Amino acid sequence: MHRRTWLKYFAYIVSLVLLIFLKEYVNGLIKGNFAQTFRVNLYYLAAAALVNIGIGIFLGLEHLISEIKKTGTWKVNVPKIILMGLPSLYFSMVNFIIYGNIEFLRKALVEPFWDFFFKFGTNYAPVFQIILGFVIITGFYKHNGS
Repeated sequence: MHRRTWLKYFAYIVSLVLLIFLKEYVNGLIKGNFAQTFRVNLYYLAAAALVNIGIGIFLGLEHLISEIKKTGTWKVNVPKIILMGLPSLYFSMVNFIIYGNIEFLRKALVEPFWDFFFKFGTNYAPVFQIILGFVIITGFYKHNGS
């Protein structure tokens, strides 16, 4: 049992490191593509966002596994999803809204806060993407009725 714990966490950290290297690889693709075309490729942005969300999901995976082992009915932690998930989703999508070609979204969701977004840059988006993945995976639990 003791050896299995060590092996489990070793596999966990190796997988996490691989995900982080994948994230950096995708970021390199984004930078390289921008250097050549002077445009942001939305597919690369989507890939980066999915990897970041995947990192958050991976970080919360142990919670989900422990919930699966419990008995009871699945419930959603609505306050967590609303108060943490929705803002994380909003700030996660800022690059898509800014660099995408959907004028309505840009005018409705970003322009009222334009000074805020560009005062600090948009480097915060990956952090919110990781938080979003974590909130998604930990926002579900089993309730046994007692």
